[in-house]
Amino acid sequence: MSSNSSGGFFRGCLIAVGVFVVVCFLGFIALFALIGVVAGAISESGTALKSGSAEYTTEFISGNENAENRIAVIDVKGAIASEGESFGEVVANSKQIVKLIRAAKDDETVKAIIVDLDTPGGEVTASDEIYHELKLCGKPVVAMMNTMAASGGYYVACGANKIVANKFTMTGSIGVIISTVDVSGLLDWAKVKPEFYTSGKMKAMLNPALPTTEEEAKVVQALVMDAYKEFAGIVSEARNIPLEKITQGELGDGRVFDGEQALANGLVDQIGYFSTAEDAALELAGLTRDNCRIERFKTSTSLADLLGMFGVKAQPVTFNSLLSGTNVVLPKAGCPYYLATGL
Repeated sequence: MSSNSSGGFFRGCLIAVGVFVVVCFLGFIALFALIGVVAGAISESGTALKSGSAEYTTEFISGNENAENRIAVIDVKGAIASEGESFGEVVANSKQIVKLIRAAKDDETVKAIIVDLDTPGGEVTASDEIYHELKLCGKPVVAMMNTMAASGGYYVACGANKIVANKFTMTGSIGVIISTVDVSGLLDWAKVKPEFYTSGKMKAMLNPALPTTEEEAKVVQALVMDAYKEFAGIVSEARNIPLEKITQGELGDGRVFDGEQALANGLVDQIGYFSTAEDAALELAGLTRDNCRIERFKTSTSLADLLGMFGVKAQPVTFNSLLSGTNVVLPKAGCPYYLATGL
């Protein structure tokens, strides 16, 4: 190859690389501009507000839009977890929900809270954080159960002064689950021998490469029962049901109930719709639709939130089943859950 041909080849390569870099740069600019437009549109969908607890927006639902008094509606929808969400998977982020509850607590114009539930439950700690914040808010709270408010969802509802359920709501599932998968047989078949060097005999407990021993099973079961006792005690106190009736009967064996069954068992106060929950909150706050506006509180969407929705912050709690086309909720191995895993 001549020197002229060689030089032309390299110049062509440099030009191609330069064009590629410019195209990528312009693509990133366009992407971030689009994200900015989306974020702006989301923020402008309601009134932007800020408190010492959170930046949030409000969306008018009903009542008198010009009234000063307000009732805050806070969503708990999707599997309850302490992390964010991934694109296509709705997660009830306990940290964001707690911030909204605190914002409602700090706002003197907010006279009551409606917790709008549609969740199979989730992480023990995340569920407890939301429940705890509701108990501390010092304002009337109404829980509205929609399609589902099971396990951790019911745990959260116990932080309310009144619980409303649809007659078809799936609720209950009072119990705890810790799971793992034993693949030791598969490893034996593949002639793979795992090796672990631990500081104590329980350090590799629930490792899927090893079969669970009887002693390990007792330790895990004790952890499950500790969390279960806490759950049963909260239900007993919130619903004025004898503890033994929960722990030694059908109420506390993990089964789910529809709304009518839950009402008959004293787990909810009333059957109805969202408007029923609105009426209950207005009554508890001593207000009417004429002197109050009911608004949904939502955390403001940031650039980080949008990037997280596109998979930057993946949430492993749920996945879409390719076989059934439905959402299947799987607990992370070794993590305790208040969760109805089959719903």
